[in-house]
Amino acid sequence: MSERPLVSFIVLSYKQEQFIRDAIRSAFEQAYEPLEIVFSDDCSPDRTFEIIKEEVDSYRGPHKIVLNHNESNLGLAGNVNRAFELAKGLFFVMAAGDDISVCTRTTKLVHRWQDNLSPVDLVSSYFEDMDVDGKPTALTEELVKENAVYLPDVRLPVRKWRCGATGACAGYSRKLYDRYGPLDPRVIAEDAIFPFRAWLESGIALIEEPLVKHRTHDRSLYVIHRNVNLIKQAESRRLVRQQATGDKLARYKDWLRAWQIARNAKDGRVEAELEQLIRLLELEWQAYDSGRVQALRAAILSLGYRGGGRSAMRLIFRQVLCRY
Repeated sequence: MSERPLVSFIVLSYKQEQFIRDAIRSAFEQAYEPLEIVFSDDCSPDRTFEIIKEEVDSYRGPHKIVLNHNESNLGLAGNVNRAFELAKGLFFVMAAGDDISVCTRTTKLVHRWQDNLSPVDLVSSYFEDMDVDGKPTALTEELVKENAVYLPDVRLPVRKWRCGATGACAGYSRKLYDRYGPLDPRVIAEDAIFPFRAWLESGIALIEEPLVKHRTHDRSLYVIHRNVNLIKQAESRRLVRQQATGDKLARYKDWLRAWQIARNAKDGRVEAELEQLIRLLELEWQAYDSGRVQALRAAILSLGYRGGGRSAMRLIFRQVLCRY
């Protein structure tokens, strides 16, 4: 590409009134042009959207602004889908409403994406982790680097595949959405979906410098799901576990569809293993909304699939004996 393409800088928000001004102003300060900034708020019950409107109304910079407020809460996946529907750029730079992007972030991501010698469909970077007050956390640089990008080892069974990139730091080719479709509403975070699609296409690149100041706090999805066992209320713990199961189910379904779209279906092993994982997770997903007898039946059915013993034990312990 010789000309600079239009890029969409997408800020997703929900209940982030405490942090959203910093995220907005870092979006305004992006040095890249031409740039449209898409603010998509997921029906926040607090002042998040009001603050976005205040900042947008006072903005006098060069970037085009697209403002969206969902009439009802769509969840992260639904909000991503809505933002992508509104975006006109050829490249999407993702930003969370509680993070801060450095002013050169978009420029550096696009520059790497446009490298004709080594084209890719996803570019990510390192980040600096900060707490609720903007102070550095104890998260080590080594851990950030270790989890920045990881790709499947095709020698392993599919259930052991890991594929992802730090979603808060990523930028995607538009075709990863246009070709493969919207996210399943059950997806908790998009950072295991678009990297898999990119891996099947032109691949992923990593910029080895922090371009995002990522905020970790007690409402972060990462914190909630990492500490599920510490949640005191059994019903809340059950809901988080159900969401995690739904997320995994949606991920494998998307992987299977992407594998077939990319015309890799000739590898029957991968397709068969994904289909089996989907069947097991569907049984587990259904058990969350059933009684003990139905959950026991689902556990027995799980035993009919290779590797289903662990799934059956989990179903019996959580859904039959403990109901959490």
